[in-house]
Amino acid sequence: MRYFKSALIIGSSSAVAKSICVKLAQTGCKKFHLVCRDLDSNLELLHILQNVYKANVTQEKNDLIFNCYPEKYFKPKIDLYDLYVITAGTLGNPDLARTNISEALKINYVNYLGLLPWLTEITKEKRFETFGSLWVFTSVASDRGRPSNYHYGSAKAALSIFCEGLLLRCEKKPFSVRIIKSGFISTRMAIGAPPFLCISTNRVADYLMRNPQKRGFEYLPWWWGIIMFFIRSLPRKYASKL
Repeated sequence: MRYFKSALIIGSSSAVAKSICVKLAQTGCKKFHLVCRDLDSNLELLHILQNVYKANVTQEKNDLIFNCYPEKYFKPKIDLYDLYVITAGTLGNPDLARTNISEALKINYVNYLGLLPWLTEITKEKRFETFGSLWVFTSVASDRGRPSNYHYGSAKAALSIFCEGLLLRCEKKPFSVRIIKSGFISTRMAIGAPPFLCISTNRVADYLMRNPQKRGFEYLPWWWGIIMFFIRSLPRKYASKL
């Protein structure tokens, strides 16, 4: 099994990203580039990677919301990495987004549109010809529109479809695309979710590293595939209550 020696992490301040970084370091990854909106939120992770695992770590501040404005066209400069991980996302305020255009756009920008400059630069055709992987976290919310969070779900659905196109582009290439439809992970976004449906960030990282070069769609944890099959099958009169 071949492990990754370098990684670019977009959304590095998320709890999931931090667990993935530590797991990568434990398996020999020595070069990290961390991208997030608030660099101060990376201080503990930075200390662990540099002092415990002796990794070379660089950081970059980037607010995904501002990537979308044409007058401030954003084109990231990306070095060659073995692994690219995208965990950036926000649930936002679903109730406010129903009537507030700014909030509706923010949810879309952070979960999809703001990631396009990064994804476009990462997936240049020549990159597919050498070893590497792209892991993108979407969500089970992308499987069906629901009254409670359709702004978030539709943005994640767009991201899923975009990445499926990338997946098909690099079929039979050394580069792999992995689309992770996550359910409830024990972070701030899952506050209020039933504990038995949640999975810890450490378990997420452990699972992903069991097969680092895996490609395609997957539900995480796996049982969400079963849950979402039934949710997609619900008649509208029942789905409207979700």
